[in-house]
Amino acid sequence: MDGRMADRVLRGMYRRSGAWLLDRLGLVSTATNRGLSGYGPANAGMAFAVNPQFEPLLGGPSVVVGGACLTNCDAQLERVRAEFIADTLQPLLLAAWARVPCVLFLPVGEEIIVNSSISLDRWRRFGDQLEAFVNNIAASIQDGSPPILIRTDGDAVSATLDTAVNKISGLIAPKDLEELYTIRPSPSGQTSPSTARLRQYQRSIVTYVPSVVAELVDGLDVRRVVVAENLHQAKAINAARAVSAATGSQDQIDHVAHVPSPSVTGTGRMARAEDRSTLFCLDSAEVRAEKLQRMPPVVRQFWESSWHHALHPASTAGDGDRLNAVFDEWHQLLAQVAGPPRPGPSSHPTAPPSKEPLDEQ
Repeated sequence: MDGRMADRVLRGMYRRSGAWLLDRLGLVSTATNRGLSGYGPANAGMAFAVNPQFEPLLGGPSVVVGGACLTNCDAQLERVRAEFIADTLQPLLLAAWARVPCVLFLPVGEEIIVNSSISLDRWRRFGDQLEAFVNNIAASIQDGSPPILIRTDGDAVSATLDTAVNKISGLIAPKDLEELYTIRPSPSGQTSPSTARLRQYQRSIVTYVPSVVAELVDGLDVRRVVVAENLHQAKAINAARAVSAATGSQDQIDHVAHVPSPSVTGTGRMARAEDRSTLFCLDSAEVRAEKLQRMPPVVRQFWESSWHHALHPASTAGDGDRLNAVFDEWHQLLAQVAGPPRPGPSSHPTAPPSKEPLDEQ
């Protein structure tokens, strides 16, 4: 997927050009920044934007941070969307290329906050399975290292995030927080986020702050966080940069933005799509075939480009259909963790063995 394909995918989802989106969010194209020269996902058009001050990753006290959202999963593996893998891969690939640690947040705690109808025990069993799934994904990356996984449902982690939220809560205007994930206003209006959802937003913001990351990962010097998350997280990352500066910190927060996952038809984000327009990792062959048949060429190209194997066709299953090979591999990686889970989560990050909230476009 080159820059033109990325623009076509973005136009389908947001009804706006890539240039309009970058200007609105204060980002610039990776094509104008040499800091990612030679990086595969940037060359392919997946990692298509950075903040204007972005510089090359030089190691030292830098970490790559990411965290895929668990949109509408309801603590069920059958409802894990393909976007979860796309958003998990980007920080893993960037960290492997830059040879810096990768810190991945697994936002089970945030799902517990906004979906209390599901039992805590069920969420934690689901989190155990996701940990194993993420580690399966990481293990598939050549020359990669196991990520440092931070489960936000652990008591110690959750307490650290809540303390950080309390420190910055007065630094973000209420309207800015409510519109944190609004990029293109909805023509039908917008329902204000609930108190629980706003708390989730705040907890997401502090996961980008270097001092918070350093506190959560004992023994790791963190002065620079490079967030590798999709375009839709740009306002939250900008908010983290602003509140960090407001506290007098000299630490640096950068953003390498990748294209959000489109729905099957490409007319919206997968995070907002109904089930028939969503690719689930455990879709049956029959269900997947029907969805792929409805998929326009530009969306097929997005999904082919999203899997690092698809960037190197020789390493992809040779059945003549690269896209089916991509989803076959994802299905297998998730199916491997569907067995009995291990007991409860630890309160601390693990390494190895492992956010898009409901909003408008």
